[in-house]
Amino acid sequence: MHLIRAERGTFAGPAAFLADERRRADVAAYLADMVRPFGARPGPELSGHSYGEMAAALVAATVPEDEPVDLLVLAFAVHDMWPGRATATYLSHLCPGTPLSFAVCDQGTAAPFTALRLIRDLKPRKGLLIAVEQAMLPYDSAVPPPVEHRGVAVLCGDGAGARVTDLRQYPDVAPDSVPGQASLRIAELTAGHPGARLVLGDALAEAWPDHPDCVRVPAGRPTTGVWWHLAGALRGPAGPVVVADYDRDLRYLCLAAIEVR
Repeated sequence: MHLIRAERGTFAGPAAFLADERRRADVAAYLADMVRPFGARPGPELSGHSYGEMAAALVAATVPEDEPVDLLVLAFAVHDMWPGRATATYLSHLCPGTPLSFAVCDQGTAAPFTALRLIRDLKPRKGLLIAVEQAMLPYDSAVPPPVEHRGVAVLCGDGAGARVTDLRQYPDVAPDSVPGQASLRIAELTAGHPGARLVLGDALAEAWPDHPDCVRVPAGRPTTGVWWHLAGALRGPAGPVVVADYDRDLRYLCLAAIEVR
């Protein structure tokens, strides 16, 4: 599988649909009802973003009209501000080819890796991975939200482009096992490629204090972080790139090796 093209972007909030007072009131009431059984209080304002709006812009920038897509996979962790919409289905309607589409969530930082693995295993002629995160939770939460509204789209398929040489996901990796596991797996992925560029998510770099020289994703970018840097690397010099991340809560260790051409 090859990575044909990638686009990335940040988005100003709030979502455009929240300008409609009736929709805004409906969303506020819905979210208040959802969090009430958990003892959480709804926030005073709605200023988050919509993955439908964010991803629509990424689709338009990534997929030309004459390159129809067969499969679209949306990866996210934080819900967006339009909870009543099936966003992946909506994006299928907007994407050239009207692809089969679905979402991967509830996997934390592993979600984009799972999405890429699904695209690889289902072998579409062209598949589109979209990883998104939005920075506003309209209720009390012990987990801080991402620092900004961001998204990355990666068009995959056969032919020209960077090649995915390996993709691995390891479940139930305890925090104290991360340094040994990460060191071993990255050594396997980079064997014979001493100049490989390494991109680590912030959680993985923190759990692995003695990590080698790498690009460390800043905190607050849990879903898009390593993919944002990969999108930039695809435009850079040729050579191997390894992106890796760890989810502290769900204990997934994920790695992908890409040969940029």
